[in-house]
Amino acid sequence: MSRFQSPLEITVISAEGLVYRNRSITKNIFVTVRTDPTNHQSTSVDEAGGCNPSWNEKLQLALPAASSAKLVVGVEVRRKTSTSGSQLIGIANIPMSDIFGDYVPSSHLHFLSYRLRESDGKKNGIINLSIKMVGRPEIGYPVACGFGAQIPLTRPSYVHQSCEGSGHRWI
Repeated sequence: MSRFQSPLEITVISAEGLVYRNRSITKNIFVTVRTDPTNHQSTSVDEAGGCNPSWNEKLQLALPAASSAKLVVGVEVRRKTSTSGSQLIGIANIPMSDIFGDYVPSSHLHFLSYRLRESDGKKNGIINLSIKMVGRPEIGYPVACGFGAQIPLTRPSYVHQSCEGSGHRWI
């Protein structure tokens, strides 16, 4: 079993209502998206959006192979500084079950908005993004459903029989 499965395509669209230490933010905001501690990507810095920055940037991150539906995609909104590198504005943890809660075709696009929280748990704005799985996973991604059962997330192949068949069949 490989360490990573099919990549996720995450489009970081925008954020709303960001503050830092009870003050409106004026510039230099970026987003880092993580699928595990070593697998992350960041957007470019929005230098003019202030407390409502926008990026509309696509990031591709590999989805870690795991047997648990407790995986999350971590989204960190940060402010670039000249002295300390960056300051955390807010974070949202998106459970994979929110994205793949039931069977969903691999190319299905999810538009999501999540409340950002500061490190102490206080509310701090909203992040808007879209997520979809790119390609077809080699093995199913287990997700929790119903009564604690797990189902694989693989899309069945649809075949049209062109001669003498009943027309359609799933393989």
